[in-house]
Amino acid sequence: MIIQKNIFSKMNAIIFVFLILIILLYGLSNQASVRVVEGLLQKEKSNQLEFFHKQLDSIALSLAMNAITLTRDTTILGMERTMQTGEQPLLNQIESTVQEKLTLQSSANTWYNDITLYFPSVQRTLSTTLRQAPYNEQQLNAEVRNAGWSYRSDPDRPDMSSFVYYAGGPINENGALKESGVIVEIALYEQNITSLMDQLKTGSKGDPFMVDRQNHISYNRTSDKQTTDAVVHALFQNKLEDKGNVVTEIGSQTYSISYVYSQALGYYIVDYTPLEQILSPLTKIRNFFYGFIALLLVLGVMASYLLYKHVQKPLHALTGVLKRFQHGDFSVRLNKWFHNEFDFVVVRFNDMAGQIQHLIENVYEEKNRSRLATLKQLQAQINPHFLYNSLNFIISSANLGRNEPVIAMAYNLSDYYRYITRLDDDNSCLRDELKLVTNYLEIHQLRLQRIRYDIHVPEEMMNLRMPRLLIQPIVENAIVHGLEMKVGKGTLVITGEASGEYRRITIEDDGVGLSADRLRLLTEQLNRPMEETKGYGLWNVQQRLQYWFGEDAGLELKASSGLTGLSVTLYWRKDADYDAVASR
Repeated sequence: MIIQKNIFSKMNAIIFVFLILIILLYGLSNQASVRVVEGLLQKEKSNQLEFFHKQLDSIALSLAMNAITLTRDTTILGMERTMQTGEQPLLNQIESTVQEKLTLQSSANTWYNDITLYFPSVQRTLSTTLRQAPYNEQQLNAEVRNAGWSYRSDPDRPDMSSFVYYAGGPINENGALKESGVIVEIALYEQNITSLMDQLKTGSKGDPFMVDRQNHISYNRTSDKQTTDAVVHALFQNKLEDKGNVVTEIGSQTYSISYVYSQALGYYIVDYTPLEQILSPLTKIRNFFYGFIALLLVLGVMASYLLYKHVQKPLHALTGVLKRFQHGDFSVRLNKWFHNEFDFVVVRFNDMAGQIQHLIENVYEEKNRSRLATLKQLQAQINPHFLYNSLNFIISSANLGRNEPVIAMAYNLSDYYRYITRLDDDNSCLRDELKLVTNYLEIHQLRLQRIRYDIHVPEEMMNLRMPRLLIQPIVENAIVHGLEMKVGKGTLVITGEASGEYRRITIEDDGVGLSADRLRLLTEQLNRPMEETKGYGLWNVQQRLQYWFGEDAGLELKASSGLTGLSVTLYWRKDADYDAVASR
């Protein structure tokens, strides 16, 4: 009993020291929390401003592209020529068509904008505004020289101030205005941006605005203009990049300022937030923490014993079996019971260990099975009948003095058997596979002289990684069971496709084909387990496809487009990249 009291007194002393350390650590963590909150606030504001920036630039780019498109519109260019010829009836008709086109183009955008056409050669304008803008050559000549978007204020109607973009102006700065057939002006009204900033402000404690390097400010409708002007002054005291965050003192408050630069409009999009409003919950939590620390001192003594009994001992037992499990003893199980929540962990650990052991055994078994299937496939390629026929062809051609076919057959046969007997590496690419198929087809073409083939595979697919000997078994089936049994000439076509979500390689022939019942039976057999009594060529190809590219890969069998032969398609998803580890 004395020993127990001595142990608990030591534990209480340790807990007291821990609580002191906790207080100190909490002070540090509180400061870290403040920094984290500031960082999260800056990140959130940056994300909001980035979204605002992308939305704004997208609209600006879309409107600018519309302006450029209108400068090349044949109807508008025809109107300019008609204005010069002075054919009034035709001009009225074209002007009505152009006016309707401009109205549709302007209303197609969700943001309020106007389009104005300037015709310098006849000094006329055509606009979607209710009041047609007069032709002011001096003002137009000054504004059209600005590259990109520029701000244009309207003193008479401040709500109609806008950002304008000109397309179709003089080719260079010294070019004359009359060199332009038509100049298109897009006016994006500032009220659109003001509304968007109002949406950005809704539900947040910020006060967004826009400002350019000339200190022109575009406010939101409820903006605190005095504070905003102070923020602009403080912001431009720093060297600004395309986007960033600044923390600065303004008056008696600290503000977090986030900004991003809009290349399209040439404005900084800015949002600022007083940090005191954000950090007030942390201050309250800190005060509550120090109030409860004394209570925790008492509860900590009681908790130390309970933690040791109900947590430390079970964790020690779990750690022991996990270490054994880590070192490869997958048969280890935990047989202790603690009569608390850790009993659930014990049951789940034992279940997990049994499942992992079972999975590991299955993986080894599957690897051996896959290796055996691959070796069977490779052995199947060394077809003695095929080799004898090829050698007989060489002998017959040599006896007849036909040297060129002998050389061609020997080269193709050499390349063919060199590739299929290379057992040291299962990795390959589509280019190598198609070269093997070409050798194989050339050999049959030399022998039979009635087989024609075409290979149409995009160059971007040629370097795709894949297991070896996937295509050749299907080509062999097409020749042996389709084309050789056909009377007369036969054609085999290999095509590749990488569009959509899948990559596909299709082998199609115009041979004797298969009946609908036979085709359905063959398709069903592809998804059944391997049987010794049936052929394993197509089944092996499908299994290897799914093993390396996932369950979404496989073979598709159907009648060829010519309705006389068979079409076999190998397919796998684009995002299911070739698993080189599995291939080894």
